Amino acid sequence: MALKKRRLGKTGLQVTEMGFGGIPIQRVSEEEAIKVVKRCYDLGINYYDTARGYTTSEERMGKALEGVRDKVYIATKSHAKTAKELRENLVTSLKNLRTDYLDLYQLHNITDDSWNTINAPGGAYEEILKIKEEGIARHIGVTSHSPTFLTRIVGEGSPFETIMVGYNYIALEPSKELLSTCKKMDVGTIIMKPFGGGAFTNARTALKFVLADKNADCTIPGMQSVAEVEENVAVCGGSLTLSKDELDSIEIDRAALGDEFCAACDYCQPCPVGIPISFVLRTEMSTLRRMGWTEGTIKQTKETAPKVAACLDCGACETRCPYQLPIRKLLPEKMDALLKRLEERSIP
Repeated sequence: MALKKRRLGKTGLQVTEMGFGGIPIQRVSEEEAIKVVKRCYDLGINYYDTARGYTTSEERMGKALEGVRDKVYIATKSHAKTAKELRENLVTSLKNLRTDYLDLYQLHNITDDSWNTINAPGGAYEEILKIKEEGIARHIGVTSHSPTFLTRIVGEGSPFETIMVGYNYIALEPSKELLSTCKKMDVGTIIMKPFGGGAFTNARTALKFVLADKNADCTIPGMQSVAEVEENVAVCGGSLTLSKDELDSIEIDRAALGDEFCAACDYCQPCPVGIPISFVLRTEMSTLRRMGWTEGTIKQTKETAPKVAACLDCGACETRCPYQLPIRKLLPEKMDALLKRLEERSIP
């Protein structure tokens, strides 16, 4: 069964409609991670996504794909804000991935605030343009949790050839304007978090929902076992029409998660006392499920707790939240639960 391919916007790359999201292979053994990636290749997946920030993911992907490099598309990302840091990240990524070029290099998790730094003289933006000119990155893109930011960047005609955004049957904001704008501007669209970071009842239904959107070029679910790979490939090969039971399950999730599910759009920011709101609301049920306890998550959890305790209860965040989340109620609840898990080093 051949996976269907879609053109990834102006890159011209013919990518399988489902690619491989490289976050979960950090959590399993190296042997298992390599088996998972190789199984993806055996079943026809040709697009592989990772990032400099995903600990061992690049190295494991590099080992798995070294022998078939010319038959796959490899994309990685960098959180770098400066030109120097981006270039350093690039060198490390190429070494880890055992390649001398990238099919797609992306500036990672950009916000309006970080864009000001990245776009300044000596910033990562001017450097990624150089990296493309040098041919080390054949194409360049940007990732963000903010559909509004991405819509603006695409509308301004930036040289980014792709965008990556979270989209699923609860986080619907990208479908309102962003994805159609990208299609109009011929910017490739890569969809992350189709399963809501593991919060949804039925992964099969969630994957079908996103795949059915023809404005979504490539969806990259995270997969950490061969069984998950085989199940998701089977979904791609079947009908994408949602049954009544599947539509009902979506409504059940929307009812259960609608007043608690944070899409990480960060419209709620800035917080006057510096609370990273989406971090607090998402880490336990999303980030930990995908990545486990990393040094960065442990550090940020410890630094965030006193900020939550200092909340002014001003409510400004709630007035800006497009999903009408009861943020002031959720912050202490989620923070307490997260601190308990930190103490136990447990994962949901």
